Amino acid sequence: MNSVYILVAVVLATGGIIGSVGDKFEKRVRKQRLSLFFLRPKHTILLIAFFTGVLISASTLFIVFAADVGLRDTVFQIDALQRDISVKQEELDVLIRQIQSLENS
Repeated sequence: MNSVYILVAVVLATGGIIGSVGDKFEKRVRKQRLSLFFLRPKHTILLIAFFTGVLISASTLFIVFAADVGLRDTVFQIDALQRDISVKQEELDVLIRQIQSLENS
């Protein structure tokens, strides 16, 4: 259970650090009226905010997937797991029908 608390703390700290760095960069762009990719400063700030959010989300996913191998395997193999579940459900239905036919005999 302690590892969950540590994982949450690391995710929160990483998000906070990335968010504060992005905020400082936005303030610098706003103050100096800089532009990226020939955008107006207002749109440049929005672009920086967008990429800061993307970076926070990506780092969160990276930390969680790095910390929990089972979760990573589940997420990336979800199609195979769903196929396996449907096959097992069909096998169970067949067995239930067989049991019912034996009980009715």
